[in-house]
Amino acid sequence: MELDSVICDLCILQRLKTSTHLILRCSFAKACWDSIGVRFASKRPLLQIFEKIKRGLGVPFVLDIIILMAWSIWTMRNDWVFNYMDPSIQDCMRKFCKEFKLLLHRVNQSIGETMEALLDSVHSNPLE
Repeated sequence: MELDSVICDLCILQRLKTSTHLILRCSFAKACWDSIGVRFASKRPLLQIFEKIKRGLGVPFVLDIIILMAWSIWTMRNDWVFNYMDPSIQDCMRKFCKEFKLLLHRVNQSIGETMEALLDSVHSNPLE
């Protein structure tokens, strides 16, 4: 049985496929985060990256954003590997927005308004 490469094929960095690399440090992943306005120095330790995201967004649902974007990136990578679908930043952003909209039905009105504002700012991104 031949094993797949342990090097990330989606980015030019040619780094090992660690979970941190695949979700945060890969150039594809970084571009996906950038598409929703989340920017951070990917060479920082993991906890510092999460703190930077938390401070940068300043919303009470930051963990939801982190989880949904990580999920969106992961599923884009899986579609590429298993379904031979070319990954795109736009598709990842659309997947994130679709999943994020589902959360709006489960939150109180004040948080929902903040979430809708964030979603509107993502939709006004020139990538869309």
